[in-house]
Amino acid sequence: MIKTFEIATWYDTWNLTGLENLKNRLVPLNYATRYNLAFGQLIDSGAGYTVQMTGQYANEVKSEILTQAPGVLVYAGLGDTGIEQAVADNKANNNRSTDAIVSWLQTNGYKGISIDAENSGMPYVAEFVTQLGPNFRNAGLGIAVSAPWPGGGPTNLYGQDAVQAFNDNVNYIELQDYSSSGTPNDVPVWIKAGIKASILMGGVATENGGPQTSLADTQSWTQYAMDNGLGGMFSWRLDNDHGTDGEQEDVNPTFTGAKTIYDTVTGN
Repeated sequence: MIKTFEIATWYDTWNLTGLENLKNRLVPLNYATRYNLAFGQLIDSGAGYTVQMTGQYANEVKSEILTQAPGVLVYAGLGDTGIEQAVADNKANNNRSTDAIVSWLQTNGYKGISIDAENSGMPYVAEFVTQLGPNFRNAGLGIAVSAPWPGGGPTNLYGQDAVQAFNDNVNYIELQDYSSSGTPNDVPVWIKAGIKASILMGGVATENGGPQTSLADTQSWTQYAMDNGLGGMFSWRLDNDHGTDGEQEDVNPTFTGAKTIYDTVTGN
């Protein structure tokens, strides 16, 4: 079951504590099949827009994850920065930014991108993934869209072209259900809009703070995702999962959220 049901999580690249936890082999990397590294952006290379990982420890985090769990996928997480400009550059220059992004991912050992646009980049995401899609498929790379406030549905968030663009070009849509009303309520909105259930992922917040999803909801939402043919579940974020030191980043995580998802999927 775990091979056909994606379990994705985010991992930070800016906090030394999270890296040290990896180096000390304290992180149960078997709890996920894909890791999104936060956060990168798109920058002008002079010959199109390409990826830049902004976190100080991005390379080391990636290396540790792939060394300890060589079968997992690692995606570069992208925010809003540069999406609008990359779309415009692709239109003006025969999709050269797409080529530059593909080349960067392959050179740097990433298997795809997760697009977490929450502001200025959102109106351009549908066109962006349409530009990326064919080249990414040919290169064996994946595209995920991490959708905030998913209760509004794809068209309200990303425009009239989003449904076809996502169905045709996106491997997964990570619903940030903790910023809305929960997986069982958000998923029907997307399916009614025409999004394929198989590319939807339910989502939970596992770090300490107001949006943290309870372990009971984490279990029930994961079960809902499995029962309703979703592609998987994702969590924000493993390095800070149910920490025991208040809201201090990456300090003493217990990983109980990730374990709850894993145990539900595997039947443990």
